[in-house]
Amino acid sequence: MRIVVKAPLMADKMKDLLDGNTFKGVQYAFVEKTGMEMTFEASGEGIESLDPAAIAKSAIKDTEFGKGIFFSVVEK
Repeated sequence: MRIVVKAPLMADKMKDLLDGNTFKGVQYAFVEKTGMEMTFEASGEGIESLDPAAIAKSAIKDTEFGKGIFFSVVEK
């Protein structure tokens, strides 16, 4: 399953946060960046019952840089 993170600011920090890391059972792998959009492959056991976009958004919001910036995370 793929997700897209759209961010005009702090995109590199978001990429570093998600790429190669696991949050709540979902592992994220960076695929590509096009403009403001970063695509990640989300995988994990039972991924069908999880919401990788919401988990990634929560992980970003839990950081210092993610608290005050505009970004979106959607399933692709």
